Amino acid sequence: MPPRPCPPHCMVTSDPVNLQELSSKSKEKIFAVDDKQPILDFRNATEWISFVVGSVFLTLVGAPVGIVVFTAVVWEAFDRGFNGGFVDSGKELTGFIFARFVPWLENRTRQFNIQFVKRPEDAYMMNCIVGYGVFVPIIFLGCAWHAYQNGMNYWLLYAYHVLRIGPYFMNFAYVYTLCHKEGHTYTGLYSKSYNKYTLLRHVFNWWIGMFYGVLPATFAYGHSINHHKYNNAMEDVITTSDKPRDNFANWVAYLPRYFLYAINISTIYAFAKENNWKVVNKVFLGSVWFFAWVCVWAVSVSPMFAFTYVAFPFFEAGVLLAAVNWSWHAFVDPTDPSNEYVQSITILDGPINVLNEDSHVVHHQYPGTHWTNHPNFVDKHWEKYIEHRASVFRGTHAFEIFGMSVARDYDALAKKFVDIHGERVGSPLTHTERVELIKSRLRACWWGPRLSTNQNTQKQD
Repeated sequence: MPPRPCPPHCMVTSDPVNLQELSSKSKEKIFAVDDKQPILDFRNATEWISFVVGSVFLTLVGAPVGIVVFTAVVWEAFDRGFNGGFVDSGKELTGFIFARFVPWLENRTRQFNIQFVKRPEDAYMMNCIVGYGVFVPIIFLGCAWHAYQNGMNYWLLYAYHVLRIGPYFMNFAYVYTLCHKEGHTYTGLYSKSYNKYTLLRHVFNWWIGMFYGVLPATFAYGHSINHHKYNNAMEDVITTSDKPRDNFANWVAYLPRYFLYAINISTIYAFAKENNWKVVNKVFLGSVWFFAWVCVWAVSVSPMFAFTYVAFPFFEAGVLLAAVNWSWHAFVDPTDPSNEYVQSITILDGPINVLNEDSHVVHHQYPGTHWTNHPNFVDKHWEKYIEHRASVFRGTHAFEIFGMSVARDYDALAKKFVDIHGERVGSPLTHTERVELIKSRLRACWWGPRLSTNQNTQKQD
């Protein structure tokens, strides 16, 4: 993996601007939000069923996923000698592995790797391909041989999964980010001499992803076409905008929706309704590829091996990415739900900014652009960010925003929130006003059974 790129430089500018005009453009009202909301606030049978299914699912897989992820976090903290504390240290990824070894490896291999990629900044990808596409499979095969010869060893299983996702689950983060980037880049990421090789152009989604629970075609079609077309609206198969996001129970009820997408079922259904049968066939092929992979190991080693080594990463990824998507789209402008500057978050100075994914507004505006262009596009539209009082946070990351949101830690969110509009006009929101703004955005809904109630609340205020 490459050294972490510097976060976008997005300081509030001092360029002259008509403050009165700017203030009039910021239409969102800041109104008090009722805190007396029940935890289990489901409005119909579908929501209740989703919550029950999500609860059962989380009960079954939550503990093993939590153990693996917790160990990965401890590993990273140990690597930096617990400098700054255990979590929320502001020192994440500053230990030997990420601050010394990874940069050294990148520098030693850069000149050789550049020949394979279109852009020199992507030379690190070749190390990722070797690490995740060669070394991880070799370890996997060793575990398969051991299980075939001696039966299941659960300490070995545990060690494999921790090593696979890496300290602070950064291996997981880079694999999924590169699957994501590959899914958006239809012209390929490699130099002309190598871009013609289909295997290389799809290596993350169709090979490396097999060890991380990725169903091929999920990113290339379900994510790139459906999610980016509908942008969290009702037709988006992974929409978060029908329930308040400041409620853990609502996220649990969201899990079935996310898993139906991750397993390509809701995606196939959505494309079938649009009569897009060409894409349906491609998504179906990706699903067959993954399930065939599971069956190969169930037959050749054992069903238990297939479940714990091959299927488990799928469940792990579903839980983690459902939390990430809940975070990326946690906020909705009560007066304009389609407002992209509010409904996608932007993080400044984030300690874990993998390939500039923290600029999520830019990703939805320019989904195919190269990750190095994200800071430039943030700067290009910065006046719009200010005008709309965008959902901008500083010094945090997606998992922390998820935790603060579902825990209803509005004070912590308010401290991380950057009121770029208020700073520009010379009238920044007070802490209490920030809390109320965050509550209103977390609880606003774009569609679903709460919509009429939401609209009535706004009218009364």
